[in-house]
Amino acid sequence: MTDTERMLVTGSAGCIGAWAVHELVREGTPVVAFDVTGDQHRLRLVLDDEELETVVFRRGDIRDGAAVREVIREERITHIVHLAGLQVPFCAADPINGSLVNVTGTLNVLEAKRRSDGQVRGLTYASSIGVFGPAPMYEGGVVHDDSPTAPATLYGAYKQANEWTARIYAADWKVGSVGLRPSVIYGLGRDQGLTSGATKVMLAAAARQSGHIGYGGTVTYQHAQDMAAIFIASARLEADTALVHNVGGPVADISEIAALIDATTPGIETTYDSDPFPLPSIIDGRGLDQIIDYRQRSLEDGIAGTVEDFRRLLASGRVNS
Repeated sequence: MTDTERMLVTGSAGCIGAWAVHELVREGTPVVAFDVTGDQHRLRLVLDDEELETVVFRRGDIRDGAAVREVIREERITHIVHLAGLQVPFCAADPINGSLVNVTGTLNVLEAKRRSDGQVRGLTYASSIGVFGPAPMYEGGVVHDDSPTAPATLYGAYKQANEWTARIYAADWKVGSVGLRPSVIYGLGRDQGLTSGATKVMLAAAARQSGHIGYGGTVTYQHAQDMAAIFIASARLEADTALVHNVGGPVADISEIAALIDATTPGIETTYDSDPFPLPSIIDGRGLDQIIDYRQRSLEDGIAGTVEDFRRLLASGRVNS
């Protein structure tokens, strides 16, 4: 952090967005939270009332380029963590809106940086391992930064479009950015989409109930707080080119995840499907590791900590099982 930093987090009401706000508040960096909704329930899972009062909230639509430019100008934003987006099922249900949010929204952020006359120094945005094809496409199920892309969903196609748009903005107008490709996220606030299954079972374990995960196989797992910190560090790189990197992390079979969840609560039994997760199982994140110094927590610590956090929130009535 520097004295001149003012961070904008788009999609601040989402899981990683809420954790990004948390990280910036805890380190004392001025943060502006930008989201189309006024819902703060995920933010309230990770921040208390006093901490929330330090956040500047600007309600706005990422599809509205003028609104994005206005908040950047008025709040004197120097760095952007762009996380606003719609997940796979929402894009499938309404492809036009999915494109407006995920593609036009990212274009609006890139354009806002271009028009900021150097005020915005750093930008990172969320791509996804959804840009890749099914695991059998890749030797050993491993994908590298430069592995062939072959998205099988509209969501993945939108994310691939963003990566190419960012490259053109860098080539034509010197607008630098860092695109990151997360894998399976878990932790407080992860309550939507296929990959939220493991976190929902952690909540069930906190309530001393068994649960079921709707996929199997081997997957790369990343704690939402760790991912938020990685996005913030990427914005601070102040890249002058268009970087795109996979984000690695702990790799485990779903049976191992189930065992770690069960170890937190005697008497429960986590079940899971046999069909493997449809995307690559092992993510090579060495390219990002060479430019960002951040060590992710172990699955043992992350899962135990998440269950304990849910127990605390259940006891206080802030979540329901």
